[in-house]
Amino acid sequence: MRPTRRELFTMAAGAVAAPTPERWNLLLITCDQNRADALGCMGNPVLRTPNIDRLASQGALFENWFVQCPQCVPSRSALHTGRYPHTNRTPSNLYQLPPEEETLATALGRHGYLTACAGELPFAPTKFLGGFQQVVSADAEYHASLEAAGWRGANVSAARRRLLEEHEARGKRQFQASPVPWPEDLDETAFHSGKAIEFLKANRERPFFLHVNFRRPHHPFDPPAPFDRLYQGARFPASHQRAGEMDNKPPGQRKAVESSVGFDLRTMTAADLDRIKAYYYGMISENDKYIGRMLDEMKAIGLEDRTIVVVTADHGEMLGDHGLLFKGGYMYDEVVHAPCVIRAPGRVPAGRRCNPLVEAIDLMPTLLELMGIQGSPRIQGRSLAPLMDGKSLASRPVHAEFSNIKMLRTREWKLVHYLHAPYGELYNLREDPHELYNRFDDPGAARARQEMESAMIDWLIDSEDPARKPLQAEKR
Repeated sequence: MRPTRRELFTMAAGAVAAPTPERWNLLLITCDQNRADALGCMGNPVLRTPNIDRLASQGALFENWFVQCPQCVPSRSALHTGRYPHTNRTPSNLYQLPPEEETLATALGRHGYLTACAGELPFAPTKFLGGFQQVVSADAEYHASLEAAGWRGANVSAARRRLLEEHEARGKRQFQASPVPWPEDLDETAFHSGKAIEFLKANRERPFFLHVNFRRPHHPFDPPAPFDRLYQGARFPASHQRAGEMDNKPPGQRKAVESSVGFDLRTMTAADLDRIKAYYYGMISENDKYIGRMLDEMKAIGLEDRTIVVVTADHGEMLGDHGLLFKGGYMYDEVVHAPCVIRAPGRVPAGRRCNPLVEAIDLMPTLLELMGIQGSPRIQGRSLAPLMDGKSLASRPVHAEFSNIKMLRTREWKLVHYLHAPYGELYNLREDPHELYNRFDDPGAARARQEMESAMIDWLIDSEDPARKPLQAEKR
């Protein structure tokens, strides 16, 4: 449950204020369902994201950043704890992060930081706050603002009600692709970024950690004007799929093609997919505009040189690849490969592009090192500060998981294991980077499968909870 105003005031007052300019502030921005290749700085030839691109040019861009789960709660829980979902006991959206888990917010709060969140709650759809002392804005506040503006609730005019009904009807016909009818300045991205800017202005004299969690570009694909028209008629990068691809894929994927969020994706036309991509890209450009406003405001009030800024995502979006939309119980790169940019002026060299495979659990120890704070031994990620300094780190695979699905990926191969199932997935990423040919049962790939399965078992053993060591028996 969310704390009361009195509880929030008490927590904030209890934090030790230390307004010394030598201490880093932290602004973490997550864009829900933003796939890795859907940014200009990540090579997209169509998308216009000048503000995130500018941020990348001023800091480090991680080109091979992989999340720990293609679903919101477990992915953000892993990011905030530096621990794998099977270790922090949050394997899907059905679970809530246990309160004894140390998060980035609790760690920084203990060191005197004011910790706050804006936008969709960090661990939504649960109401768990994970140590954040203040909720700057959330869905309830945004919905109240729409109601006050006459776009929600009992006082909506007849004309606007027709627009809302038409919007909802289009979404049901068009794979949830239907622009919202209200103006841009009343949209959620504008609202939450505005509240974030108010927080930055009010707290520029004390150390803070602010997490702004934008719902966009998560479906429904519903940008306001003018972002709904920004990419109309564009020639989008082709979606990757092939005829007969699902014949030897896991049955859950075939079912997802037949029914995802109530839609039979086999009926999706090229025009439908172009519309979805146009709106998806539009939502990302909308986010970029308001990220730019936050960055500009930080510079204007003197926070730019002492604030670490991170822009990343909790997972990606299928966007027509393999004939799929949205996300689901699969581990394609489209949903587990995400973007990540870190800027820390004077600490992270400008224009650094980091190519090694890294994981979202690496963010927490990286930020703590940049901020000069000792991390907990419970953390399973590793600091990426050496990479940003131009040094090397030992290479290692990346992982993603649900409770009944585990993925292990190297540069050469990807293995996906399904619990108690006679099937699985194995892809040769050198020869088949888009994961179109499943070689799980291919005799020619038997050795690679054996090596990957052995590496997955090693990972599961090595990643046992470091906070739950066995007790040495006393000798009698």
